[in-house]
This record gives sequence, structure tokens and C-alpha cells, in this order.
Amino acid sequence: MKLTTKFTLFLIIIFLFKYSSGNGQVLQITGKVIGTDPKSIMLIKPTQDDRFDSIIEIPVIDGKFYYEEKLQNTEAVSLAFTQSVKDGGYRPMPLFLENEKINLTIYPELEFDKNIIEGGKLNAEYKKFKQSFDEKFNAKMQPLQDSINALYLSDEFLSKKAKKLYIELQEAKNQDEKLVIYNKLDELKKSNQSLSPKANELEDKIKPIYEKQKVFQREYIENNPTIVSYSFLLNSLIYNKETIDINSVKKSFQILSAANPDHPYNKLAYNLISAIENVKIDKKYTDFSAPDLKGVDIKISDRINGKIALIDLWATWCGSCIAKSRTMVPLYNEYKDKGFTIIGVAGEFKNTDRLVKFLDKEKWPWLILVELDRQNSIWQKYGVDGGGGGMFLIDAEGIILAKNPTVEEIRKELDKKLCR
Repeated sequence: MKLTTKFTLFLIIIFLFKYSSGNGQVLQITGKVIGTDPKSIMLIKPTQDDRFDSIIEIPVIDGKFYYEEKLQNTEAVSLAFTQSVKDGGYRPMPLFLENEKINLTIYPELEFDKNIIEGGKLNAEYKKFKQSFDEKFNAKMQPLQDSINALYLSDEFLSKKAKKLYIELQEAKNQDEKLVIYNKLDELKKSNQSLSPKANELEDKIKPIYEKQKVFQREYIENNPTIVSYSFLLNSLIYNKETIDINSVKKSFQILSAANPDHPYNKLAYNLISAIENVKIDKKYTDFSAPDLKGVDIKISDRINGKIALIDLWATWCGSCIAKSRTMVPLYNEYKDKGFTIIGVAGEFKNTDRLVKFLDKEKWPWLILVELDRQNSIWQKYGVDGGGGGMFLIDAEGIILAKNPTVEEIRKELDKKLCR
């Protein structure tokens, strides 16, 4: 009996030792920081918002840090100094997490190229890809990037019109004034007038190199459908959605999702692709449900069916969103009995206390629903993830008429369709 008990205890000790040793069963990050003295570092996942999300933060003590976690899935993160993130501008370092031992040597942000990552098959794969990518493109791209940086330093990058608007933006007294200026800046960009002639010339030289880089990356994804490749796809979907080739992206997604079944990235990528493909003018809007402030779930199609509707995705922390929503109040009151409605959805975090207080003051007259902690992925589905929100004008048949329209643009549509 005693022999059996001792043997069982021995097995338990062996199991615990193996589990804690990082022998492919847990993620163990050890590291040191050289040449700078941050209090902590962050590991930021795709689509996370450092203002509201629960982000992995690792304390740095005497220049060293340690982190351990049992991962359910391998994943990509961006490593950054916490203070730089809070200051609003930081240089991220790509890092791939898996249940392995990983050792990091981190330098100041301006020297991040010297950072050393040891451990993990995915980190080794990324390093090999990066070396190949740099060897192929750096010689052509670096001189152009240096020239652009020189234009920034000499204040020759922006056009005279854009400079004037940015000065007005700094002098604006409130969000209402800023909103008008933001709209003017958008128009400048659309008409290709936001950059100086020198900057436009450099941008024209960079574009064909960017296209070759996209092809290089796409071919890599198709031949290496790992989480490293999945991170490339997600970055394109999040940061390059306006210029992305949707057919190439869908092909890459099919390959990656098949190679990584049941990975959470599959749902994320699907939502992002659907938003790019479907949230377009002349396309059917994406239906969804969300609760009101009483907790009652409401399907928006039940409220806007047969009406021209403005879906207003906003947040109490988004000043420009609030400023634009305010401009809609007179319009709503004028057309609400003629077949027009507004459905507001507030993207909030943790609780609705701030929202309740805000609405008590503003008293917006339309229905307000709540997207709390991204529970329905509405921002993802509408392609505005990572921002405060957006507006979408829908006709009586459910077709998107405009994205982020002005009051004047909405009034024009209402007069055309409702006042015949």
C-alpha cells in the first residue's frame, strides 16, 4: 500500500515538473531591457484597443521581466512599451506566442531593429520571412522612405491647403468646428490634394513597390498557411481595408482557415472580410440585434423596415462621433413623420453609466441601442473596428445609400425619395 502511494506521488511530481518546465506545454517569456528603463511592456492582440481592452501588461523590474500563461491557441501580438502606448505613439514589435520558452532582449524604440527573439517556431519563421522580405525590397524602398522623412522634417510633405486646415484644426474651439475641418481634409485626400508635389512624386514611386510587396506576401501566405501568415492577412484587413484586393484576400482566407481549423482568427477574419465586401454603397445592409438600455434585445430590421434609416454607430468617448450625431437632431425632427428614422448604437465598455448620464443631458430623440464590450461584433461587421463608429444611410429596401453622409447629403436623399 505504501509502495503504491509513493509511486503515485512520484508520478504526480513528474507531471507537475513537466508542466512547469515549459516543455511545450506553457508559454514562458523571459527577457531583459537594455538602454532604457520602462516600468512595463504590453502585448497587444489584433483589434485590441489599449484604452478599453484588458491587455497583457508585464512589469519590468531592474531591467528584467517574466510572463507565463497556458495558451489555448497560438497567436500574434505586438510588443510595446506601456508608457509609449499611453502617450499615443509607439513602435510595435511583432511577436508570436505559443506554448514554448521565449527569451527576449529589448532595446529602446529607435533601436527596435536590434531586438532579439529566441524561441518558438513561429518567431523563427517570421525572422526568416523578414530577412527575405528586406533583402528583396529594402534597397529600393529605403531611399524613398528617407526622402519622405526629409520632407516631414523640412515641413514640405503636406500641401499648402492641408497645412492651413491642420492649423485651423489646432485652433478649433470644439468638436463641431473640428468635424467641419475633418470633412474638408477628407475631401482633399479624395481629390489627391493633401500632399505637396514633391510628396506626391515620391508616393507615385512607392506605389509599384507596394504592389510587388503585396504579391510577395500573398504568395508566402498561400505556400505557408501558418499563424505568421494569418497575422499578415489580419493586418491587411485592419489597416489596408480601403485598398485591399478582396478576391485575393478571400483566397488567402480559405487557405488559412482550412489549415487552422477552430482558431479564433477564422471568425475575426470572416467578419472583417464580410464588412469590406458587403458594407458598400448599393449593397444590402447587415442586420443585427442589440439591447436597449433596459436590456431588451432589438433587431434593427424590425425598426427600420420600409423606412429610410440612418444607422449611427457612435460612442460616448468619441468626440467627433458626438458632434456629427448632434447635427442630425434637427433633420430627424423634420423628417421623422415622413418615413425617416435613426437608430443609434453606442459602443461602450464595462458598463453603461457614462451613456446613461450622457443621454440624460443630450436627450437625443431616436432609439439608442448598446454594444457593450463588442459582444455582438457590430463594429467589426461594419468595418469600423478600432474607431469610434460610423454612419450608414439605408433606403426603404435596405440598400446602403451612403457611408458617413453629411446632413446636406441625407437631406438631398430624403427630399428626393420622400417629398415627391
